Amino acid sequence: MSLTVLALWLIFGLFVFWVFGGIVARLGGLLFVFAGIADLAFAPNASAFLLVAMGALIWLAGHWHFALRHHEYKSPLARYVFCRWAPSWADPTRNWAVAVAPERGPGEGRGR
Repeated sequence: MSLTVLALWLIFGLFVFWVFGGIVARLGGLLFVFAGIADLAFAPNASAFLLVAMGALIWLAGHWHFALRHHEYKSPLARYVFCRWAPSWADPTRNWAVAVAPERGPGEGRGR
């Protein structure tokens, strides 16, 4: 395989990851969480907790990928986790927010 073909496949793979990576990670994470919960319900063992934890991390990674692409979070829970618990450098939306002031009617204003 030539270097050009390899580079084209790499670019194609990165494009597919950029477009579909967030949804695949979010759905895959939910699948892992549900599989862990089902495993815990039918055969309680420690591996079920590992599946649930891995699923939650994959789900959060999918939301981080979505926020990196769209500059907003798909889920309020993911927004809470990344804005409150994670360090500020891990939040992909930290410098994209624009303060929005509520619109005032004609009777509302300063000094009234």
